[in-house]
Amino acid sequence: MSASRSQNSSRPVLNAVLMLAAVGWGLSRLVASGRLAWPPHGLLASLATLAGCLALVGPLILFGSGELAGDLGELVWMTVGLLVWMCDLEAVLRGDWRTVRWATPISDHTIGMVVLAVLIAGWKCGLKEWKWSWTNVTGWMLGLFWVGMAASSWLLSSAGRASLAAR
Repeated sequence: MSASRSQNSSRPVLNAVLMLAAVGWGLSRLVASGRLAWPPHGLLASLATLAGCLALVGPLILFGSGELAGDLGELVWMTVGLLVWMCDLEAVLRGDWRTVRWATPISDHTIGMVVLAVLIAGWKCGLKEWKWSWTNVTGWMLGLFWVGMAASSWLLSSAGRASLAAR
C-alpha cells in the first residue's frame, strides 16, 4: 500500500519535471537560433516551437498517468504528441536526424487541421463532458492555439490568393 502511495506522489513531480524540461528545451532552442529576442517579432513562431515541445511530452505524461479514459483536450494533446513523435522517428529512419526540426516537424497549418478534425470527431463520438484536470486544460489550450495558427495561416494565404484571382 505504501509503495503505491509513493509512486502516486512522485508522478506529479515527474509531470512537472517533464513540463519544465519541455519549456526549457524550447526556450533554449529559440535562444540558440536567435529567435528569442526583444521586441518579439517572431512571437508566434516562438510560441509554435514551445507548443511543439509540450506536444512531445504529452504522450509521456498521458501514458504515464495510468488512466484508460481521457477527455477531449487530452485526446488532442496525445494525438499531436504522437504525430510529432512519429514524424521525428520517420526523419531518423530516413537519415535526416541532423536537419529535422524536432519540436515542429509539421507545419502549423497541418497540425491545426488535424486538431480541428480530432475536436470534431471527439465531440461527435461523445467526448463532450468537461473535466477541469490540468492535462485536459493544457490539451485544450494547445489545441486552440494550433487551430488559431491554422486559421491565421489560411487567412493570410487566402488574402494573397484573392488579389491574384481578381486580376
